[in-house]
Amino acid sequence: MTFKLLFPGSLRQVIPVWPALVLLLSAPTWLGAQGAVRFEAATDSREVVEGSIFEVTFSLKNAQGSRFVLPDFKGLKVVSGPSEMRGMSIVNGQSSSHQSWSFVLEATRTGTFTISPPSVTANGKTLTSQPLVIQVVASRAGKGTATPPPGSDDQIFISSELDREMAYTGQQVTWRVRLYTQLSVEGADLIELPGLEGFFSREKRRFDTHVQYQTVRGKKYAVKTLHEEALFPQEAKEYTIGTAKVRAAVESSNGGGLGMLLGSRPVLLQTQAVRLKVKPLPTPAPSSFTGAVGKYEWTISADKTNLTTDDALTLTISVEGNGDANRVAAPVIAGSDSLEVFEPKITAEEWYENMEQFVHSKTLEYVLLPKEPGSYTIQPSFSFFDPDSNRFVLRTAQKIEFQVTAGKNYQPRSAQSDTLFVPAPIEPAPSQAWFESPVLWWSAGGLLVLVLLWLVFRKKRQKDAPATTTENIVQPMVFPAQKNFHEYFGAIPALLRSGDSRAFYDTLLKSVQHYLTENAQLPPSRMNIEAARQRLQEYRTPELLINTVLEIWDICEKSIYAGQDNTSAMGAVWNRAELAFRELDQVLRRGGKH
Repeated sequence: MTFKLLFPGSLRQVIPVWPALVLLLSAPTWLGAQGAVRFEAATDSREVVEGSIFEVTFSLKNAQGSRFVLPDFKGLKVVSGPSEMRGMSIVNGQSSSHQSWSFVLEATRTGTFTISPPSVTANGKTLTSQPLVIQVVASRAGKGTATPPPGSDDQIFISSELDREMAYTGQQVTWRVRLYTQLSVEGADLIELPGLEGFFSREKRRFDTHVQYQTVRGKKYAVKTLHEEALFPQEAKEYTIGTAKVRAAVESSNGGGLGMLLGSRPVLLQTQAVRLKVKPLPTPAPSSFTGAVGKYEWTISADKTNLTTDDALTLTISVEGNGDANRVAAPVIAGSDSLEVFEPKITAEEWYENMEQFVHSKTLEYVLLPKEPGSYTIQPSFSFFDPDSNRFVLRTAQKIEFQVTAGKNYQPRSAQSDTLFVPAPIEPAPSQAWFESPVLWWSAGGLLVLVLLWLVFRKKRQKDAPATTTENIVQPMVFPAQKNFHEYFGAIPALLRSGDSRAFYDTLLKSVQHYLTENAQLPPSRMNIEAARQRLQEYRTPELLINTVLEIWDICEKSIYAGQDNTSAMGAVWNRAELAFRELDQVLRRGGKH
């Protein structure tokens, strides 16, 4: 990174005065070419951090001024000033003179401060500049976090800083490497950055590189940001971000203007490690929560409002926020027996910077297939966790209403169910009453004799047989057919050994849904988590077992559609799935439906 950063203290030492005097002595030959007289106010930053130091300059151009009247700084502390400077320049044969008054100010408290215009007399007229509005904000990282590392030169050092000391999993945290100097710097190069294990990170390209001024331990420093990254912690624990190293070229500090003659000297700077405490999200989370942490907005739209049962409806959902995009799963749209909802596909996805944070956006398309005519209304909801308010925020979309009419291929359900053949009743031949038939009485008498003979024979066998007890009787144990379990889940162990996480979770999810379709009679059109919970409850499945099955379902969906890397958890997920579905097999085969 090549730049030239001049600290005000050193600037006054190295600029000699005599060239300006020569220009002023020869100025009369150029004054006729000067432009319009202007009196302006400027500052190095309109927004400063509480406790920092910044500079304000009032400049008079193309005139020589007198009777400078100080402005009212209204709540801002004057550290030094005014420092008056005079000069002249020639560009393309056009000369211009300038005269300036500079003040170094300290922001002692937060708020909005307006610096009133000063005045100066030039060419017999009194001129005033425009007012300056300064916004003083609180430091999110806290005061005193930027301190010289032990053993370093306190005239120049670099600091590793986070914009917060505590965060939630998936929340965006900004990490910066900043240079603090009281010396003039020719340039600085990052030569080493710490490893960021446990974070999903993105390096920033657009961040504020303006030089600011800040007081640290009573000393004024010029401050410049050298590097910024957005970090997204993946686990709830305390992280330690290691050291970064920078090589800088600074002006030799051998007093006065000799520094320019001696040239620059290289210095190696190193940050201190910083810590970040990451907390887990509160529980329980709402059912519409899909993993988004931060600030989020979403919209939903449909491609038509009228269609037939032969058509499909396309819903487009756009989600935008500043959290970890890899943790955000697709919002769920519940289907029904009359409306089939297919898995969404991602049609667009991007990241962009807004000078403060990274923002990601994702566009998804859902295809809905109506099976019955009628009026339909869809109003899905989307929840995200807001770290600033420490709560889950529910966003309900606008209603999507559409009308469905019968298509050419539509068949009513009643017509589909009446296709069974029902034989015509057989007319009995005219005869006497059934109870008067002699054949009936002979048949009943014979059956009664046979029953009596069987009872006598059975009693005699029990009398002659040796005594037995229930302990002597070995009852065969009845297990669910193991071939059924392997039929559904037989391919999973091989995928587990291959290490292909996407194929593993995709096959496991399809196996789970196939199993529930055939064993719990859950139609594919209603294949969603809430419908599965309701159907398993109808089979008197223990609630703990239901939660385990649906949690495995949820893990698979997030790994497939939210891009979560759960490779390390594949073994544990399979062990839980195998135990859960063997137990569920026994519950469903008991047929314990209400």
